[in-house]
Amino acid sequence: MEKNSSGSNVPDKEIASWEKTGNTLFLQGTLDRDSLLPLWQQKSSVLEGIVNIDVSQLNHVDSAGLALLVRLKGEFQQTGKTLAFSNVGERLNTLMALYGVQSLFDNSQSNT
Repeated sequence: MEKNSSGSNVPDKEIASWEKTGNTLFLQGTLDRDSLLPLWQQKSSVLEGIVNIDVSQLNHVDSAGLALLVRLKGEFQQTGKTLAFSNVGERLNTLMALYGVQSLFDNSQSNT
C-alpha cells in the first residue's frame, strides 16, 4: 500500500491526497483548482498500474477537479487502456451532468 498527499499549503482547507491499493487509486479530501496540481504533476507514477479510481472519500470536487478526472480518463482511452471510477456520489454525478460529461463515465459505478 502506497500513500501520498499533495503537501500543498492551502490554509483552512482540506487538501487532496491519495492512496494506492493494488490497481485502485483512492482519492481523498478536496479535489479543486487549489489542490490538484501535485496529483497532476505526479500522475505518471501515481497512475501506474491503476485501472480504477475510487472517489468515495472525496468530499469536494469543483469544475477543475472534474476536468482533471475527464483528462485522466481521456489519456487512458488514447493509449487503449480502460479507467473506471467507482463510488461516484450524488454531488459528483450532478457536476458531471451539469457539464455534460456523464457519458465519459458510463462504465463507472455510482454510489447514490
